[in-house]
Amino acid sequence: MTEEFSHLFPPSRLVAALGAEERIRRIRADRWINYPRAEQALAKLDELLLFPQRARMPNLLIVGASGMGKTMIVEKFARDHPSHFDTVTGRMQMPVIVVVPGPDEARFYKRLLATIGSPEPPRATLSVLESLTLRLLSELRPGLLIIDEVHSLQAGTVREQTRFLNMLRFLGNELRIPLVCVGTQQARNALRTDDQLVRRFEAFALPPWQNDQDFAGLIGSLQRTLPLRRPTEIADTTLKRLIEVTGGITAAVFSLMGGLAIAAIESGEERITLGAVADKRNVLALLGEPV
Repeated sequence: MTEEFSHLFPPSRLVAALGAEERIRRIRADRWINYPRAEQALAKLDELLLFPQRARMPNLLIVGASGMGKTMIVEKFARDHPSHFDTVTGRMQMPVIVVVPGPDEARFYKRLLATIGSPEPPRATLSVLESLTLRLLSELRPGLLIIDEVHSLQAGTVREQTRFLNMLRFLGNELRIPLVCVGTQQARNALRTDDQLVRRFEAFALPPWQNDQDFAGLIGSLQRTLPLRRPTEIADTTLKRLIEVTGGITAAVFSLMGGLAIAAIESGEERITLGAVADKRNVLALLGEPV
């Protein structure tokens, strides 16, 4: 039966043979779609993970508007490099650590300890937290420390931001591992307040999509994952319309395409039509009105 669905990737052909309810559930779940800019970001992260230890390690800032897929890239990278037990050393190793910063140093250390599975010490002073974190990270020997949503730092005072950035520089120097910061343009602005730190970071941007070959490739790959039983023909006018209504934001593109696919299953059409994309009220209902 799955041979009928040659317009889909092989795993999606199996899903297309399932009932409507299960297919809709699969569409609503997260999925990873390869595209050139994401592959370049993953390659950058791989390069840092393998970088030999030296006094001043290179760092990376992944910057892009909200919804451009920054966190999905980081999560994909972390999944590809899971924690494991090293039978030679007899220790657990965590190649990649991903943490979201708290509003101050103490809460950042607490979140970092929780991420690596360490209970909070009874006397959780800043010095105790710092000492414990450094000791445990030295044992785990991570190859990369990723700090997501760095733009949240700008919610703090100038003094809090300065102390946090000093802490990042301290961690990088002590552990001698690359740091990766992830966030919006505000993250770049926050790093720029520390001249010494910003010079150590290379910026990698995830700009909004344009109506070009890369976007056509993304939509082509995406539609081959959506378990619709009839092939969808994506014309140039459809691609242009998708850019117009989503602003080229990855999350909005995925949300709209997923919503259109669900509507196609529920209606029995089993494909996304140009009319469905062109219908302003239909698109607004799927994306919702901006706040």
